[in-house]
Amino acid sequence: MIPAGHIPADDDAAAGLYGLSVSRYRANKTWETFPESVRALQRIGAKARIYDLAQLTVVARNAKAAKEAAKKGEVAFQEEIPVISRDPQVLDEKASVPTLRTDKDGNPVHLEAGDLLDRDEAYAAIPEANRPAYSTWLRMIAPPSGGAKTEGPAPTLELGSNRLWSYGAILDWNSKRTPVHPTGHGYHRPKGIKETKPRANTLARTQQTQQLLADRPEMTNEELAAALDVSLRTAEKYRAAVEAL
Repeated sequence: MIPAGHIPADDDAAAGLYGLSVSRYRANKTWETFPESVRALQRIGAKARIYDLAQLTVVARNAKAAKEAAKKGEVAFQEEIPVISRDPQVLDEKASVPTLRTDKDGNPVHLEAGDLLDRDEAYAAIPEANRPAYSTWLRMIAPPSGGAKTEGPAPTLELGSNRLWSYGAILDWNSKRTPVHPTGHGYHRPKGIKETKPRANTLARTQQTQQLLADRPEMTNEELAAALDVSLRTAEKYRAAVEAL
């Protein structure tokens, strides 16, 4: 995740700051010489290398100054490297599908509208009640071909081969989608299904959820699941749908 207000720099940008070709930058593994305070912004496991441009600019200047001073037997003045104030790692590494990390109270990590997210982070940022299957998401955001339009949101920024979406753009795209029933799912019914109205049990359970929460707002998701005779995940979806009404 690239925190709002920070400009991302990939290998091309980093090599340029060091006065190197991209191939030489990679062959030298120049990034291994960066100070520990220089934090990679890409998620753990991502193939891309992305850093903060302001940090790399200072690091490259410091490296050049140190090299020139060494030739003279002197110690170079080193500029202070800007700090990344927010943790760029927003995904739960242990989750089987992209999922936002949570705090000690179980709340998802805070995101700001200007934060730039890669495909996995963007998926995890979609409100859970509206989130498609991960495989569906990958299909939805696949670059269109032959003039076709993608179903997913357009990238906010393309950095080389890396496509990034702002959190605000994800929320805006999601708000314009039209669910076909109150739980927020069913944006695309299977081919051949002609029904256009929400199924009766879905409506009944949504109304039941609304009544249960009106009577007992403090009811936990586990208690709600037991009352509705559904799974915990399904109960969470009904609660989210009712709270969004």
